[in-house]
Amino acid sequence: MFDETTRRDVLGLAAGAVATGVAGCSTDSEAETTAESDGETTTSGDGEATTDESGTTADGTETGPYRNGVAEDASVSLAVPADGTTANSPYLQWDAEADGVTIEESGEVNEGAGHYHVLVDTDPVEPGETIPSDDQHVHYGTGQADGVLELEPGDHTLHLQVADGAHTAMALTDTVEVTVEDTANLDLSTTVDGSTVEWEVTATDYTIEPSSEGINSNAGHLHAVIDTDHVPVGEVIPSDANHIHYGDGSTSGSIDLAGQLGDEYESGEHTIHFQVGSGSHRATMVHAHTTVTTE
Repeated sequence: MFDETTRRDVLGLAAGAVATGVAGCSTDSEAETTAESDGETTTSGDGEATTDESGTTADGTETGPYRNGVAEDASVSLAVPADGTTANSPYLQWDAEADGVTIEESGEVNEGAGHYHVLVDTDPVEPGETIPSDDQHVHYGTGQADGVLELEPGDHTLHLQVADGAHTAMALTDTVEVTVEDTANLDLSTTVDGSTVEWEVTATDYTIEPSSEGINSNAGHLHAVIDTDHVPVGEVIPSDANHIHYGDGSTSGSIDLAGQLGDEYESGEHTIHFQVGSGSHRATMVHAHTTVTTE
C-alpha cells in the first residue's frame, strides 16, 4: 500500500507577479503599478494578465493545478464507504457526492464538469495527466455516482478522483481507508410444489433491507435470477421475466415459475440465484443459488 494522502486533496495555487522598475528610466506613460495581496495579484499598464486566488488568469488560463474551470470551493467526497469502514463482503459498495462540479459521461470536455474514478491502493494522478485504466484505476465514464468494487480481503486506501471528459486528472479528490473481510453469507432453503418454489434466505454478517434505504456498505436487497447467469458485479440488475426484484426487503416468498416464465416455461430442472443488489440495483456477488425440479 502506498503512503496515505490527505483526506481532501483539493489543491489551489495563486500565481503572483512583482514588477520592478529601474530608477530614472521610467516615464508616466511607461510606469506600471503592482498591488499584491493574499492570493491575489493585479497588474495595470502593459504588464502580464492578472491572476486571482483560484489560479486562473483574467483571460481564463489556469495557472494552478488543473481543475477544468471548476471553482476553488468545489469538492467531491465518498459518502459510502465512510473512512474506517469494515466491509463484511469483498463486494464494496461506494456512493459519491459532488459540490460545485457537474458529473457527466466521458467523451466531451466541458468546462466545470468531469466523471469519477476510484483509485485502489495507489496515489492520485497528478492533475493534468491522463488517468490510466487498469485494476488500480477504475473508470466510471457513464457518469454514474455509485458502484461496486471487488476487493481482496485486507486493508485498502481508496481515492475518489474526478477527470475531464478526456480522462485528464483534475485536482478534485477524496480519500478513505477501509478494511475488507469475507464473512457475509446467504443461506437459501427451498421447497417445490408443482411449478411453485417457496424460498427463504437467511443472511449472516449482512443486512437485507428495502432498496429505499439507499447504498450501505453491508446491506442490500435480494433479486431472484432464474435460468440465466448471475449479473456481473457492478452492473444494474434488469427487471424482466428472468430477474425478480425484492426491493421491499423480502427474505422469503414464492415464485410460480410457470407464471413467471410464461411460454418459456418447461417442467424439469431450473436454476435460481438469489443475488444481492445495492440500493441502486447494482449487482454484488453476495448470493446463494439452487437447482429445483418442477412438474
